[in-house]
Amino acid sequence: MFRSLGELIKHFKPDLFIPGAAKSGTTSLHDLLNEHPEISMSSIKEPGYWKNKKFNNFCEQDILNYENLFEKKIKIKGESSTAYMYHDSFLKNIKENYKIPPKFIFILRNPIDRYVSHFYWMKGLGLEKDDIKNVINRESHTNFIEYDYYPKHYFQFGLYSKWIQRFIDNFGHKNIKLITLENLVSNRIDTVNSCFDFLGLKKIKSIPEKSSNKTTKIRYSCIYHFVRKSSIGKMNYTKIGKIFLSKKSINGIKNKLKEIIINWKTEEFKYEPLQSEYRNYLKDSGYNSDVKKLKDIFNYSFKEWKDFN
Repeated sequence: MFRSLGELIKHFKPDLFIPGAAKSGTTSLHDLLNEHPEISMSSIKEPGYWKNKKFNNFCEQDILNYENLFEKKIKIKGESSTAYMYHDSFLKNIKENYKIPPKFIFILRNPIDRYVSHFYWMKGLGLEKDDIKNVINRESHTNFIEYDYYPKHYFQFGLYSKWIQRFIDNFGHKNIKLITLENLVSNRIDTVNSCFDFLGLKKIKSIPEKSSNKTTKIRYSCIYHFVRKSSIGKMNYTKIGKIFLSKKSINGIKNKLKEIIINWKTEEFKYEPLQSEYRNYLKDSGYNSDVKKLKDIFNYSFKEWKDFN
């Protein structure tokens, strides 16, 4: 059950979420929706506020910091934390804090292409050392554990119907919109306007080009992850700092480390297409049956996904 109106006072509540899917064009969609004069997408694309383990213990400053990610006096405010698609805590927190459910837009891509993109993204971060063929052959297709850091759930993240059905069950089909990255690339203006129509907004005549995230490789990955984990308090030594430093000082250090992370040097790299035998293996391992379910749920053929048509 959703809470009564009298209880809706603590958290700042956006009107729109793009929960995923990860590595499927959420950054591009986030930026494109932000072009509409009646939409303010969060200045930090993935704040992760609604699945944070400290959610029930946020202080007033935490809530204010989240609210300040959005422009004031804008009709619709939204954010795009892709972890929301997979975390039970997000569903629970939304259901307990909204009287009327928000809107959800999912952008999906061919799950096999998503798998490959996810793998090489992790490769570029220095967190995946193996060959993609070895990973495909040994990866568990059933086990999933909620995560705090960069996830390696390559296969699980592409089981779209599994994850989206939970949103339908909790918030209703009418509050959910689905588009594909392939259609966003091939027919940008109509695809984005379909999102505006879903949100009850006027369509626009033109929209600027937005470059999507490119696959990059970070330099000095071990140092990068040491700094990044330090910035979010995931290194053991940061617990000692809490004893001797004020919260203001700690936040100042974290913000400085986050600036370093944002400006970290990267270099582009390209990867080879996945061979057909491995594409077929992924298809037969569960993606084919999941896409069939997705077709039934949304009454859509996904003809742009050639592996499944």
